[in-house]
Formats: sequence, structure tokens, C-alpha cells
Amino acid sequence: MARDGRAALDLQIARLRALPLALTRDAAPAVARAVEAEIRAQLARGEGPGGKPWPMRKVDGGRPLRHAADAVTVTSVGDVIIVRLSGVEVRHHLGAVRGGVRRPIIPTGSLPDPLASAIETIVAEKFAQHMGAR
Repeated sequence: MARDGRAALDLQIARLRALPLALTRDAAPAVARAVEAEIRAQLARGEGPGGKPWPMRKVDGGRPLRHAADAVTVTSVGDVIIVRLSGVEVRHHLGAVRGGVRRPIIPTGSLPDPLASAIETIVAEKFAQHMGAR
């Protein structure tokens, strides 16, 4: 029995040592999908990163940037997640538009809680799979 226990322990140690590279590379595509889904959900609600609602349009009081999600792409390359914003939405994100109203679209700086939670869920699942718990 002791030999079997030692072999099981050695296997877990080997899995843990492989984690830094294996876990991040395995999790990255799923993390990219989760991040994109969360960003799209926020944009559909008319919110920027972290859930802060955008100011309504001054001209007609309507909701701004209805098609902002079309300008966002999220991909993974190796263990890196890339969030890209393109088109005129970049100017709105920066506040470089007439009126100077800034409406953040993608996260910059610290990671907002909703995105951190989505990432944590994916990484926990992948960790459990890697360690043989699922």
C-alpha cells in the first residue's frame, strides 16, 4: 500500500510541477470565450467594464453604441488573452469624439470583478481536470 500511495503522490507532484505552463495554455481558449461573452453581455446592457452604465446620448437621450460588440474581438495566443477594439468605437472608448464623452468598452488597467470571476471559474475547472479531480 505504501508503494501505491507514494506513486499517487509522485503523480500529483508531477502534475503540480507541470501546472504553470499546461494550465494556462489549456485554459486560455476557454478564458478568451468567457471574457468575450462577459464583455458582450456588458455592452448589451449599455455598460462599460465593471458594470458602470454609459451616459445616454445628449442628442436624443437614447442608448449609445448599440453595435459596440461588433467592434470587439477576443482571442488567445498561447497563454495570452488579447482583447481588441476596432473601428469608430475606439474613439468613443477614449473619449476622442465630439462632446468628449468617454464610454469605456474594453477593460484597461485592473481587471473588473465580472471578468475576474469568469476567468476564475474557467481556471478552477481546468485545474480540477488537470489534477484528475473531474
